[in-house]
Amino acid sequence: MSLDVSTFCLSFTCINAGDSILKIVLTVLAGILLTALFAGAALFYLMSYKDSTYVSSAPYSPAGRSNPSAAVIYYSRSGHSEAVAREVARRLNAPIARINASYPLSLSGQKKAITDAEAGDLPHITVEPIDLRPARRIYLVSPTWMFRPATPLWAWVAQNDLSGREIVLITTGNSRYRQTETDEFARVVTQQGGQFITHIFLRRGRIFWQKSREELLNDTRLKMDLLLREKKAP
Repeated sequence: MSLDVSTFCLSFTCINAGDSILKIVLTVLAGILLTALFAGAALFYLMSYKDSTYVSSAPYSPAGRSNPSAAVIYYSRSGHSEAVAREVARRLNAPIARINASYPLSLSGQKKAITDAEAGDLPHITVEPIDLRPARRIYLVSPTWMFRPATPLWAWVAQNDLSGREIVLITTGNSRYRQTETDEFARVVTQQGGQFITHIFLRRGRIFWQKSREELLNDTRLKMDLLLREKKAP
């Protein structure tokens, strides 16, 4: 039996070429995997940092005698919704009150917020003093948790008689909102005697990029101006 040396050499070359291609493919896959791991770690760090940071805003109080026909009630965990609520109140010269609830600025606080939002569990809340008796329109402001208003806002609505009052819902978020959840919130408002007017959603950005505070407030002013033209100021 004779051995064709040229054929053997050619096969050996093919085997070597196949091994080289396999090594290249494995190297590329390893690079993609490492990149994904680093990106995941960076995202986790970014979320941890953002979730433990409160971004303050300029304080607000009504100039002179406040507008008695409007009021702003808000919940804010990281300060963005607070800035929006203060801008809304400033635009109307309206009284404002903050809802307080126990959702710490930590991963455990974030986990509790997500869990409560998914389950529809309402937290214990306290609210700053505010006289709502003369208010004809109440602006409710909060972040969006799991595509719906934050649970402290639901708790506030559930605890208050809204008879004869118009309700404007304003939410902020990095993702989106779910219309079915907004519809359910409107149903609860109606159940409490209120008239749900509209929902304004203010997108802050995405997890890797954020609008500046001034950009967010500019969006707030534009949408408030549009609302007041369409629905008239209270």
